[in-house]
Amino acid sequence: MKLFHKIFLCFVLLFGIAFQAAGFLLVNYAYGNAIEQEKKYAFQEFQQNKYILQSILYLEPELFENGAGSLPNMAGRFTVPVALFSEDGVCIFSNTGMQPDFFGFKGGEDDRVAFRIFREGEESDIFVYGCIEQGDRKVSLVTETDISSVVDAQKSMIAYFQKIYIAILCISSPVIFLLTRALTGSIKKVGKAAGRIAKGNYSERIRIEGKDEISELASDFNLMARQVEEKVAELSDVARQKEDFAANFAHELKTPLTSVIGYADMLYRRELPKEEVKSAAEYILSEGMRLESLSLKLMDLFVLDKQDFLLERMSVKEMFENLAQGIEPVCRKRGATLHMEIEDGMIDVDYDLFKTMILNLVDNAVKADCKDVWISGIRGRDVYRIRIRDNGKGIPPKELGRITEAFYMVDKSRSRKQHGAGLGMALVSKIVRIHRAEMEIESDGKMGTVISIGFLLHEGGADEENI
Repeated sequence: MKLFHKIFLCFVLLFGIAFQAAGFLLVNYAYGNAIEQEKKYAFQEFQQNKYILQSILYLEPELFENGAGSLPNMAGRFTVPVALFSEDGVCIFSNTGMQPDFFGFKGGEDDRVAFRIFREGEESDIFVYGCIEQGDRKVSLVTETDISSVVDAQKSMIAYFQKIYIAILCISSPVIFLLTRALTGSIKKVGKAAGRIAKGNYSERIRIEGKDEISELASDFNLMARQVEEKVAELSDVARQKEDFAANFAHELKTPLTSVIGYADMLYRRELPKEEVKSAAEYILSEGMRLESLSLKLMDLFVLDKQDFLLERMSVKEMFENLAQGIEPVCRKRGATLHMEIEDGMIDVDYDLFKTMILNLVDNAVKADCKDVWISGIRGRDVYRIRIRDNGKGIPPKELGRITEAFYMVDKSRSRKQHGAGLGMALVSKIVRIHRAEMEIESDGKMGTVISIGFLLHEGGADEENI
């Protein structure tokens, strides 16, 4: 059963039960008040006829001694039907509508007045009973008051209420239907939006109206949908990167291996001039070195994914003093001049990873045919920022978002000539994440590249320029 039907039926049932209960209580309350009024009237009648009976006993004390046969005109003396009982409970006289034995009164009762309501067929009556003493005589008096009109009024009220109930239920059902539809309409919108998202429309959103619980649900749904869209986009990017990784990896292996096998087969099967042999061996050596570089970089990437690293607090200036011995030969080999200016500061690092990161960045810089490489370390208030800048060919702005992907190369022909495989920046990106640092890459694609890495600074100093 749908939520709409559940809410509609619940509203109808609750309304019907509540209205019936209210009507029942109201009718019973009105009937009870009417009965109380009739009791008061019946008691007044009893009191009046009690005085009449006391007068008769006073004026005619021997009247009841001869039994009921001696009371032919007794009914005309009373204002309502009455029944008289002797002290031993024997009926002396009765002109009530019920048999005297039905009352079940016994003699010897006290002067208290009792009420009894009897219903028989379409008639309803109130009987008032009390004992009367006059001299040495005691007689029980019962008066009968017809309350059939009150009972009939109650029945009429119940019948009228049922008609009103049916009419109101017929009128209220469409109103309840519309209210239920309005309540569940927003939920239905959420359901339809969820269905469209399930079919792949991840940009689906719900328009929020008002500030009720449904609006909060719609707001939470939109937040969820946005996160789902972002997650799906992220997963799509990961899947694309994995596909690119697999394709590039296969290509990076296939091309040099094919050439190596071809040249090796040629050297094995044919007698070649010394120059051709040297050329073939040189190509095999070059491609072998590139495959070696590829395997080492892949190993580094896999190791970084599977290890937890303990970071130690170290001085940046001391680290670069040690690193300079490894950086300067890389620059000299490519004919680039190194310029280094490092301020002191304490950061948390894994020295081996930090060294690998800096050497890869410098290696990328000198491979871009630059003439100068500037390395600066600037201590700010909370961040220590390392900048590596070159004046090489630069990176096209549209390529900046992908250079940290594995096997991605801006200039594939130049990278292969220099034994590159497009894994250096992927390795650097992983090392930056391990250090909980932030990396920014800037380039206009024409003249040079600036790579800035910000580390959390753990020691203050005199110079607290905020970078």
